[in-house]
Order: sequence, then structure tokens, then C-alpha cells
Amino acid sequence: MTRGNGAATAAAGFNRHPGRARQRTEVVQIAFFRWLLGRDRADESVEVPVEVAPPPPPPPEPAPVTWVACPNCGVALDPPPEHTRLCPRCRRRVVVRHFEGRAIYLTEAAVKVFESERQREIDEQTWTRERRRWLQLARLAGAPADHRRRVAAAPLTAAAVESSRTLYLVAADRAVRAARRGKRWDEVARIRRRQAAALFEEAGGSPPPADEIVTLHREAAAATLRALAGTSREAELVGASCCPACRADDERIFRIADELRTPRLPHAGCPRGLCSCDWWPALRDPAAKRRRRRALPPSPVVSPPASPVASVDGADAAPPPHDRATLVADEAGDAAADPG
Repeated sequence: MTRGNGAATAAAGFNRHPGRARQRTEVVQIAFFRWLLGRDRADESVEVPVEVAPPPPPPPEPAPVTWVACPNCGVALDPPPEHTRLCPRCRRRVVVRHFEGRAIYLTEAAVKVFESERQREIDEQTWTRERRRWLQLARLAGAPADHRRRVAAAPLTAAAVESSRTLYLVAADRAVRAARRGKRWDEVARIRRRQAAALFEEAGGSPPPADEIVTLHREAAAATLRALAGTSREAELVGASCCPACRADDERIFRIADELRTPRLPHAGCPRGLCSCDWWPALRDPAAKRRRRRALPPSPVVSPPASPVASVDGADAAPPPHDRATLVADEAGDAAADPG
């Protein structure tokens, strides 16, 4: 049978048995649902052998130095010196410096060049790290992208690092002014707190911080209090556990107006310099109010109607209603007739 006839026969057989195709589809769906429900997953109690890749080999150690020549006269030094010493032949100083696990033998004139190159490498690493950090802070503060690209493309020098720092400080001040106009106090607090931490880290991170840094930190705390003043007149101080001053003020509640006039953060003498204490909304238990009873107006006294029935003790009964008008008229006539 040729391939074409076989394909035609298979197609004809498939068309003659449409139920088989439906059965295969149902089997696939059932298998999918079993996998989805976790019925066909492997038992977790059975340990499956996993091939663990071997650890990478350690870097090869530098080959031991077996022969060293004097950098001044070229005579062999045996054994190689481990520290600076005089050459036994020319009596000049052989300076030994260690770099990346290796010993380097220099003349006294080459020491200055070697030290300057090493210092240049250290400075470039420091400048690269500092510029990257300032540019990252500038991006968070909303500095223009073209300004950041121009500063990043400048040659790596101390001046380039100072330019990136200035770019960040200008962007932070601009963002704070815009947030103040919009009364976005949370944003002001976040920018100033980040700025104070960056300048404190640049200064070495050793307490006490400079007055400029303390001012920025207090401005951030004041912005946080202004954000809380929209919902409450008081705020709770959440203190850290770094020093007794921070622990003493923990969970204490203060009036926001008093703290805006005389700020207490950061705590003086905190070993961190800029303590991590912060202001939270005050959560006081609402005082139970006594219910006052409303005074009711006095009710009018209504005299009961007189009964026409005679009293028990034999007194005369009250006159009927139709005779009361006659009696009142008679009494009024008698009073008018009697002048006395």
C-alpha cells in the first residue's frame, strides 16, 4: 500500500469512527483536570534523586615565586624577600608591596608611581559608586532625564561626582516646593528624610550629625505631623530601641501644635545620629459620655370634674351645670347693689 493510499484509508477510517475522536478529546480533558487537581502529581513523601552539580573549583593560587631579581641591579635574590630590605650586592633598597595575593618588588623611585596608580583605581571605584548613588537619588527626586544622562556621560572625576550631587539637591528642593504648594505633606516628609539620610551617610554616618542634616530631618518630622493634623490634634511617637531617650518616648502621645513649635526629633544624644523614631496617628480610647436627661416641661394640673352625687357626709351636692350660670349672675348683681 502506498503512502497516499494509507493516508486516505486512515482519513476514511477516522471519518467512519467519529466517536473515537470524541473519546480522545474527553481523555485529554480528563487528564488535564486530574493534573489540575493534583491527582497525577508525584508523591511528596517519595524522595526523587536529584543530581547536584559539583561546586565550582576554587581559583588557582598564584605560583610560588622561586626566583626574584633585584629591580636595581638585576642580581638574583635567593630566597625572595618577603619584606623591604637592602640588596646584598648594590646595597639599594628593594621595596616589597603585596597586591591581590602577590608580592611586587619595586625600587624606591617606582613606589610613588605604584602608590599613585593604586590610589587612582580606588578613587575611580569610589567615584563610580558615589555618582551612581547620587544619580539614583536624583531620579527618585524627579530630575530631568537629559540632565542625568549628561552628568553620567561626563568623564569620571571628583567634579563629576559633585555635579551629580548638586543635581540631586536641586531636584529635591524643587520637588519639596511643589509638594508644599499642593499640601502633599507625606511626599515632603519622604523627600526630606531621604535627603537627610543621604547627606548623613556622605558625612561618614558618625554622630552627632551636622546642623544642616538635623534641620532636614526635623522638616521631615514636621511634614509628617502636618499630614496627621488633618485627622487629629494629637500624634503618637513610635520610638526605637536604640537609646534610653527613644525608649522613654515610645507610645507617648503629644499635641501636634506643641511639637511643631518645639520639635523633639531627632533625640539629642542618640547613638544613631538620626534616630528612626516616627509619628503615628494617636489611638486614644474614646471616653464614655454620660447620657443627659432632657428636662420635660411641667404638665398642667387638671382638676377633676365635680360629681353631681351628694357626698357621703350629707353635704349638699354641687349644682347642676345649667344652674351655675344663674348663680354667677345673681352673685354679680348682689355685689353691684351693695355699695358697702
